[in-house]
Amino acid sequence: MQVGIDFGTSNTSIAVYGPDGADLLMLEPETTSIPTAVFYGAESGEYAIGTQAVSAYESGEEGRLMRSIKSVLGSSLIDETTEVGRRRLPFRDVIVHFLRRVISNAEALTGQRVESVIQGRPVSFNDRHPDLDKRAQTILEACLHEAGVAHVEFLDEPVAAARSVKFPGGRERLIFVVDIGGGTSDFSVVRISADNAGFDVLGSSGLYVGGNDFDHKLSFFELSRLFGNWETLELNGLVAPSAPYSTLSDWKSLNKLYTRDTQKLIRWMILNSPNSKGLQAFDYLVRNHEAHTYAKRTEQIKIGLSAADQQTFVYETADARLEKQVARKTFEDLIDEALSRMDEVASECLTQAGVSPDQITDVVMVGGSTFIPLVQARLAGRFHNADVSANDRFGAVAKGLAVHGAATARR
Repeated sequence: MQVGIDFGTSNTSIAVYGPDGADLLMLEPETTSIPTAVFYGAESGEYAIGTQAVSAYESGEEGRLMRSIKSVLGSSLIDETTEVGRRRLPFRDVIVHFLRRVISNAEALTGQRVESVIQGRPVSFNDRHPDLDKRAQTILEACLHEAGVAHVEFLDEPVAAARSVKFPGGRERLIFVVDIGGGTSDFSVVRISADNAGFDVLGSSGLYVGGNDFDHKLSFFELSRLFGNWETLELNGLVAPSAPYSTLSDWKSLNKLYTRDTQKLIRWMILNSPNSKGLQAFDYLVRNHEAHTYAKRTEQIKIGLSAADQQTFVYETADARLEKQVARKTFEDLIDEALSRMDEVASECLTQAGVSPDQITDVVMVGGSTFIPLVQARLAGRFHNADVSANDRFGAVAKGLAVHGAATARR
């Protein structure tokens, strides 16, 4: 059996192509998209993935939760190990464990063995270091082989997204794809033939910035203030060190908060500012291993601001209740710089393709962050003659990969 796998920084989906077209597999009850997460039990050494992994962590079970594991592919971290219980585990093995389990789930659902995978990849795993970008695909392919897959092909994720949509026939279309994932943002111009059968990629560009960076800005510059970030310590007049708050604001680094050095630093801050409710709450969060819960709430605030002008963040300890109102305008100001970088790279894509914004007939948007009003306005607003497709923004890549695989097999 051949499947399309959208192995994302935040979530993962698998699609198969059948008589009625591409369908997403129900990898967990009532959901076709699962968190790209792995939880290793401290005692058993066993691991869970997806929602089960997050639930095990949130239930208080001793162990190690890892999220955003795809993001290490484009960095030097891929060659390092991470502490899991009493052992050191290579990051590559974490990726293999996740892929092996999710593929096993797909096989259990379909009753067929997965022998071939069309794997999505960002236009660039790392836009600043071409060697790391090229190497990332090689490592991901090796991980898939180790997970039991015999044949692997790759397709750029925004191209897959364009392939997932059946456009009205009768004329050639020029599609601009905006694909904002957790760790990367990609753009492509794709020409689709009048019968929807043929396609040409006219231009592609990408950068190592995504929805997780929006979370980081929101956390570090707004929400972490509740926990003592930017405070002046009472007894020595120094500003609280920013390093632990930067760690708190980074999905892939959260477990570094639980190291002895970080906990020692937090105790030092409290010693020098004993009346700070924020620092005491920060200490409570770390001691109770609630960093992932905090990150999840941060993401929920971001999501909520797409539909409302204001959201309320609440965190409670045994002794205090911390609360902060976040306005959409504040959030938009925080992500403005990242969006400007995306704007530049999107323009580069159009230049590379040799087309003007007015020539684009359709816009396909992919990823939860494309629901953010400012993102839609900045990245789709320039295409005055284009229709914004009503595609599945969460499942488009996996479906498109399955469509592409089926079309290639028929040739």
